[in-house]
Amino acid sequence: MAKIWFERPGTQPDQGDLKGEKDIPWCKNNLGPLTFISPLGRLPKRPDEESSVPLSMRNYKFVVVQIEEENGDLQPGYYFSTLTAKEVWEKL
Repeated sequence: MAKIWFERPGTQPDQGDLKGEKDIPWCKNNLGPLTFISPLGRLPKRPDEESSVPLSMRNYKFVVVQIEEENGDLQPGYYFSTLTAKEVWEKL
């Protein structure tokens, strides 16, 4: 299974919003190409925008897929989806 997080700039997965869990093949087929950003156990760093808007009030900018088990060409870790949060939400 894979966890699907919607995140704002400057946040980590544990500060994002868990929007669902799906099978890894579903994620590979529906979330666009997935780009590896870091292994499990090391939280990925995401660019932070300089903004006076508090983190909780910023729009979602990233969709991160957390894969916890090896599956073919995907190793355990965190991946960016190429889709927007809106596009992913419609698929969930």
